[in-house]
Amino acid sequence: MSLDLILWLQELDRFWLVDVFFQAVSFLGEEYFYIAVLALVYWLINKRLGEFVGVTLGVTFAFNNLAKDFFEAPRPFEESNLVENKRPGTATGHSMPSGHTQGAASFFAAFAFYLRRKSVLILAIVVTVLMMFSRMYLGVHYLEDVLVGGALGFLTVGFVYYFFNRYRNQQRALHRFYAVLIVLFLPFTFFVTGNDFFRGYGILVGLIAAVVFEKRFVSFTLEISWPKKLLRYLLGMIILLAVLMGLGAFFSVFASDGTLKNVLDFLRYFTVAFVGFGLYPYFFTRFKF
Repeated sequence: MSLDLILWLQELDRFWLVDVFFQAVSFLGEEYFYIAVLALVYWLINKRLGEFVGVTLGVTFAFNNLAKDFFEAPRPFEESNLVENKRPGTATGHSMPSGHTQGAASFFAAFAFYLRRKSVLILAIVVTVLMMFSRMYLGVHYLEDVLVGGALGFLTVGFVYYFFNRYRNQQRALHRFYAVLIVLFLPFTFFVTGNDFFRGYGILVGLIAAVVFEKRFVSFTLEISWPKKLLRYLLGMIILLAVLMGLGAFFSVFASDGTLKNVLDFLRYFTVAFVGFGLYPYFFTRFKF
């Protein structure tokens, strides 16, 4: 039944707009989209909201890829020659649960939980459902993969929000919770082999380290002029993309797979997160922009 649904969805590619639409939806669950939106929110709009969404994403990435390594489920295009992989660059690792679906659910639901707006929650549900169909249409997930991914995404937001809200006025307690998150995932680095887990864990550790660093040593302000905000955002995006792609190219010289690849990707994504949430904001106060 699940395979039949995928094949039926892929038949819709005779309408070119369908392919464009589902490709675009899938982009809403990918790292470049998250970087662009998180940078906008954290640097220019609401630091606390950016912190919550960022940490939630870090947890959901690490948890999702830990679950993938546990289930070791093959993807549809790996099991059937009838299924076309329409987005191969995003079909890494195992199939269950869907990382794009879980990530999108966590990302948009995090905004809904923090802002406490029904309209944003409806948007989160709609995007999650569209992501489910997108990933099946692209041939990279079964129905059960996206259903579990969506459920885990919302559950992850609820879990993180409970403690984030409970300790909203107790920074030390909140940071202890963050430390617990890091420690909880740490033992799995010794026996998990999936590369995507190390990327997710790197994001989580880097974000938490950066947030604590920013609060203690930076404390940048959002009260600046719009020209300065534009400069802050554009320059920051150039820096983050340069770090992400530059380290990717540099580290690829040393390893393409295996343990060293995992360690280097952990360092790569840790660095991107720390630069974005901690180091780059230091220059806001240093150079007054």
